[in-house]
Amino acid sequence: MGSIGESLNSLAMIFLMIVPGIICAKAKVLTSEQTGGINSLVANVTWPCLVVDAMQIDFSVTMLKQCGYSMIIMIIVFAAALGLAVLLGRCMSMKKQQSYIMTFMLIFANTGFMGIPVINALYGKEAVFYASIVEMVNDIFMFTVGIMLIQIAAGTAKKMELRSLLSPGMFGVIIGFLLFLFDIRLPGFLGRSVNLIGAATTPLSMIVIGLQVGQQSIRQLVGDIRMYVMSFMKLIVIPLIVFVIMIFILHDTSMLAKVLILEFAMPVAACTVIFSAQYKADVAFATRGVLLSTVLSIITIPLFTILLSIAA
Repeated sequence: MGSIGESLNSLAMIFLMIVPGIICAKAKVLTSEQTGGINSLVANVTWPCLVVDAMQIDFSVTMLKQCGYSMIIMIIVFAAALGLAVLLGRCMSMKKQQSYIMTFMLIFANTGFMGIPVINALYGKEAVFYASIVEMVNDIFMFTVGIMLIQIAAGTAKKMELRSLLSPGMFGVIIGFLLFLFDIRLPGFLGRSVNLIGAATTPLSMIVIGLQVGQQSIRQLVGDIRMYVMSFMKLIVIPLIVFVIMIFILHDTSMLAKVLILEFAMPVAACTVIFSAQYKADVAFATRGVLLSTVLSIITIPLFTILLSIAA
């Protein structure tokens, strides 16, 4: 029970950081433009530093093999999520535009902006290494297959945005992985600076989530029944599929297994809204999905954390 209590305390600490953001948004202390600035700071500076710092560990062939293993699991789960999305779209008789956005939301989770800080608080540096690999695979699929889904939803020409993969976050993963691969350590002053900057990721990212939630009305969050069905699939069904695969089929209770399960328990990827706006798809529909799943994940992530503590 001790580990469960410690995990819940860590999650409570993280989710409490959302509250200042909500208060600032409601009190109009920060505008949407300022929120975007903080978001950009996290995505382009603090998050890549957190990833690089997490990969400053001794090279291990075992960990390298586990990276490939995690990629295989992710592809299997992506395929399962795609099947669920197609089934859900038919059952709910959604328009083509919304059906493809729903597919994107079910496949892609907030594995970086929210997933990495949560996993860092729960399991520490080794877990962030695995979470960074998950994020890299997630981004590769998101900026290829994911972009195409949003483009189909918007009725625009279908093309893969390979250049979008060259983001600061992806560079952080590549640099960190190369340092790990060649067993290179950053010099003391540089390593400490990267560590301190990366440590700002958790509070800043949670505050930004609070700002995004606070800028929406309650009616916008709770008024669409389809979003509840999608959130149930995203936050309960899909991570349960991963849980069954890892724990009962593969009998794997390792740190990597915990990371994979929790990453798939994260809410809808925030970039669903960004891509929908960029390609002129249904932005309002995408926004409701991101925000409602984020709010509900405050309940569901602790449940999976408890489940993992019991299973381990």
